[in-house]
Amino acid sequence: MLNIQKRKVKSEFCFCSSIPANGLAAVYKYPEEKMELTAAYIKAGLEQNERCIWLVPDFQSAEKAKNLLSNSDLDIENRIEKSRLKIIPLKEKDDPSIKQTETSRIYFDWKAGNPQKEIIKFIHAGNWRYLRINLEVGAFGKSITTSLKELRCVLAENMPEKKIRPLFMIKEEDLSAEEVFNLIEAGEKLVIKREGKWKFLKIKQESPDKKFKTLIENSGDSILIHDMNGKVLEANHVACETFGYTRSKMIGKHIKDLRTSIHLIEFGQQIEKLKQTGYFTFEMDSLRRDGTVIPQEVNNRLIEYDGETAVLSIGRDISKRRQTEKALRDSERKYRMLFEEFPGGIAQFDKYGTIIVCNENFVNFTGSGENEKLIFNLLNPPEEKKQEEKGFTCLPEVPIHCDIKYISSLEDEIIPGEITYKPLISENSRFNGGIILVEDLTEVKRLEAVRLQQTETLRKLVGSIPVPAFCKDRNGVYIACNKGFENLLRVQKQDIIGKHIYDFIPHKIAENYHAMDIGLVKHKRNHVYETSLKFPDGSVHQVMLNKFIFSGVTEEDSVLLGIMIDITERKQAEERMLQAKMVAEAANRAKTTFIVNMSHELRTPLNAVIGFSDLLLSETVGPLNEKQKRYTENISKSGNHLLDVINDVLDISKLELGNIELYYETVDVAGIIEEVQRVLSPLSADKNIIIESYIEKDLKTVIADRVKLKQILYNILNNAIKFSSENGKVNIYAEPREDMIEISVEDEGIGIQESDYEKVFQPFVQIDESISRKHGGVGLGLALVKRFVELHGGKVWVKASPGGGSIFTFRIPKNPQNKIREYMSPVQIPYNLEIEREKEKIKEEAN
Repeated sequence: MLNIQKRKVKSEFCFCSSIPANGLAAVYKYPEEKMELTAAYIKAGLEQNERCIWLVPDFQSAEKAKNLLSNSDLDIENRIEKSRLKIIPLKEKDDPSIKQTETSRIYFDWKAGNPQKEIIKFIHAGNWRYLRINLEVGAFGKSITTSLKELRCVLAENMPEKKIRPLFMIKEEDLSAEEVFNLIEAGEKLVIKREGKWKFLKIKQESPDKKFKTLIENSGDSILIHDMNGKVLEANHVACETFGYTRSKMIGKHIKDLRTSIHLIEFGQQIEKLKQTGYFTFEMDSLRRDGTVIPQEVNNRLIEYDGETAVLSIGRDISKRRQTEKALRDSERKYRMLFEEFPGGIAQFDKYGTIIVCNENFVNFTGSGENEKLIFNLLNPPEEKKQEEKGFTCLPEVPIHCDIKYISSLEDEIIPGEITYKPLISENSRFNGGIILVEDLTEVKRLEAVRLQQTETLRKLVGSIPVPAFCKDRNGVYIACNKGFENLLRVQKQDIIGKHIYDFIPHKIAENYHAMDIGLVKHKRNHVYETSLKFPDGSVHQVMLNKFIFSGVTEEDSVLLGIMIDITERKQAEERMLQAKMVAEAANRAKTTFIVNMSHELRTPLNAVIGFSDLLLSETVGPLNEKQKRYTENISKSGNHLLDVINDVLDISKLELGNIELYYETVDVAGIIEEVQRVLSPLSADKNIIIESYIEKDLKTVIADRVKLKQILYNILNNAIKFSSENGKVNIYAEPREDMIEISVEDEGIGIQESDYEKVFQPFVQIDESISRKHGGVGLGLALVKRFVELHGGKVWVKASPGGGSIFTFRIPKNPQNKIREYMSPVQIPYNLEIEREKEKIKEEAN
């Protein structure tokens, strides 16, 4: 009988004399453990003057191995020079495209390659007694036990007369519980790391039951034994930890309690299959006590347990493998999605030109399933395609990138395209076929033709423009210009095309224009502006630049067209007109000043005439006869009329000069209307005209210039009386309108044509000269009304019909501070009361 006993060893395992003739097998879990154990194994051999070979995956691992050995007291460089130690990387080339570290697992191929030659040469060179070599053992579709036997046969064939102490390294995840049983049955000595120490497993005779239980407990897999009805008879500690039960709780449970619902109905089928074959492997989801699901690979076989047929169930946690498989599936799905969604055609071929896989775009482009003809048609130049007798049965081993004219087998038409071919080379430099990318350039070529046609049309358009014109692309590069632009720059067209504006004008100026043009093309905006431009002859011209954006076939094809119009003469004419206007305005101001001065000069003697005529009429200096009284009344009336005309002219002149000011005060609306009516009552009484006023009861006061408001009402009411027939009627209406007041004067006079509405408010304008002669006046009354209303921040208008009377209406704000700037231009805002002061002086002088 056999039993496994753990023998206490030092923390660093001793490899001096305990290695059997057929080698020692070590089980490791992590790459670091493998490096640690191998270093101890090689170090022990060097200390006993044995020849050693350390096989490592790559050059980086070789440096690490050397460093591990150099940390000891041994002179490693000396032993390498004397051929006592050979560190051999199994990867022949240090290919940077393949990321390989010491964690990689590369199994040695004894049949080919430089490492094999180096090992054989090292073994047969020199005299030596013992040789140590480390070898990785993998399943490769066969059991570990079988792999070990094959490796020993290889060693015996290559070194029959030598004594070799091999160290076989086995990764723990490659070992199933069954493999452990097989290795122990085969008499292999195993070294494992447990509790931080490497421990040697010694095999000795023991009872079968005890041996069996020992094997179960030392297994790294979950092991259950259940009867044919599913009742658990035995469980190791790994199984208890996996399912979350103590051993006492596990024993007696039914196997169905340890499975998810989707596997419950399969139990009977599995038992039947076991009865037929005696062995069954499958995957299932195990159920932990806390509800966690653990995927397992289960190996079931029939055994005899306590004299009864039972099932040995060995389960291995495959969570990581499931995750890896899922990651691979996701990667494959993404790869397939990218492959299928690739905008062009893509296909993978073997080295004989046979399609392995391709996407739909490739099939649509080629339309062929004849692989040899397809490859010949794609990769051969057009001139060689006529020589089909050359043939093409395999892929080239060099990359290809070129434009092609592919002959489609579907419609026998030539399709323009672009092809990129890359050969697939394996790590051992073997040619495995290639990948071909094809792009249908039919639409691209069509767009190129349209683009060329549009460019040519644009160039002809630019050339036909009679003034300097140019065209730029979205990067600010000149792509076209006409003769006028050449003459302007004094540069030939071939020296302009392909250049930037920086090549023709100073950098600082060019920078602004360049940034502007780039922005216009980017945002597709047109721009018209004027600028000064210095011509090659030294003269400075005013130029108007019109820049337009023309959209091309694509966004990248949008261009800017610039047209330059010399407006120097127009600007000079505008300057002359401006100068003339300034002269005219100066003359007008001089005229207005003259009128004001003249009005002052006229009023002085006129006041004397009016004063003395009034004095005579009062008969304080003596009685007048009827004839004298009539003449004196004519003198007084004519003088007052002339004074009114002079005052109106003076008011208009002051307004034109902008020298009128408003003095605001609270004005009683009803009172000022009554006052104006009283002043004009003699005039209305002469014509027997009735004046009635209608004032809204809510309208009490308004903030305004009392004198100006009185003059506005006086002039409108005076006009209404003047142009009304005898025995007529005049109505005055006053009412509030939000934050304004509105006053209207309605008469039954001769009326006005609609086309003359604006004229009546112009100074010195009379609608009908015959009316002017009949009623008198110089046409200043309504002009002053309009100016005074606007000074208050209001507006005035008229509605009338010929023969049907007129309605003159004006509005002014209740609070003029909010409205005055809304209706007045800046030149009208400043004003003063010089006119009113002059009137007061006249009155004082008359008194």
